[in-house]
Amino acid sequence: MKIRKTVLMVRLGFSIFLMVAVVFHSFAQTAGTDELITYKPPSDNFVSINLQTYRGLPRFGVVDSYKNQIPSENVNPRSNAVRPVRGGSRNPEQLEKNKMVNTGRINFSLLVSLKYLNPFMGDLDKDRLTILNNSLTEKQSNSAYLQRFLLNQVAPNLCLYEACKNVNQGKNEFERQRNYKTFVNTFLNPLLEWSQDVFENDELVGYHVSTLNIGGNYDFDKKGYWVSHYLSLNDIFPFKQGGRKSVVFEPVKPYESQLLNKLARGKSINLFLPMDEQTAERFKKEGINRLYLVKKIKLQHSDKRMDAPTDPIDFNYSHENSDMEIYSDEALENHFRTLSLTNLIFKN
Repeated sequence: MKIRKTVLMVRLGFSIFLMVAVVFHSFAQTAGTDELITYKPPSDNFVSINLQTYRGLPRFGVVDSYKNQIPSENVNPRSNAVRPVRGGSRNPEQLEKNKMVNTGRINFSLLVSLKYLNPFMGDLDKDRLTILNNSLTEKQSNSAYLQRFLLNQVAPNLCLYEACKNVNQGKNEFERQRNYKTFVNTFLNPLLEWSQDVFENDELVGYHVSTLNIGGNYDFDKKGYWVSHYLSLNDIFPFKQGGRKSVVFEPVKPYESQLLNKLARGKSINLFLPMDEQTAERFKKEGINRLYLVKKIKLQHSDKRMDAPTDPIDFNYSHENSDMEIYSDEALENHFRTLSLTNLIFKN
């Protein structure tokens, strides 16, 4: 009897272990890796969307292009620091990773557009394709725009299943009409539901990476470079895919409001980057003429009303903290220094 109880307890314990392992494995797949965040599709009919990350959050702006890297001759030999080969080549694996990240940015933008164009889907003619002409009503014009968006951008990029991916193809207008109705009846609603997974509560926290140009003249008096940093983030979303989107700086904290007073032409601020002569000369010899600035931001969908699906989708952003981390490589492995938005030195 004791043996049977022991066996039952062992089996029960092993079952619990398996359940925990399955749950953990499922969570790990959903969360992605340290390098990527994956938005898993609702079915195998659609692609997975992979975004590059920094410290576990989405990375926007300048991405890591996975160029070959070599050890720097001027860093501590005990460290693993590397510097990118300027204009270096990529191996097949790196090329595939670079393609996956660039494709992910496009597809993420399309999914965001689907989310915020959803209110206009009531104007979509689901029975037949809308033919463009000069006498269309507002509802028909909206339908024509949405159909072009779905057929020319969403289906080719977000679909894997042939009947979904090739919806805009057909030997004649009758076949194209049938393909369109199949897409609308079978694939549109799952895509719209999936789009609700992005920008939950209309906001998203991530990191933005931009470049600082240090190719100009070194200031020997102040020991450093004068650099420009743009507060208008026009590289969060790809320019062409997913319709127009704008991201506007909306101050929340007092130091952010002060930044607006320092804006120069082109919506940038001119600030001083301290750097000793030895480091500046080393960067010059290594061919490093730009650095990578990283800041944590919160993106929020604007309350601005869209009157038509052709209107831009507006977002605001603010800084989650005042730190600006600066690296000498796009992989963000070689940390140079940290600046604070609260005590920057601005150019008069």
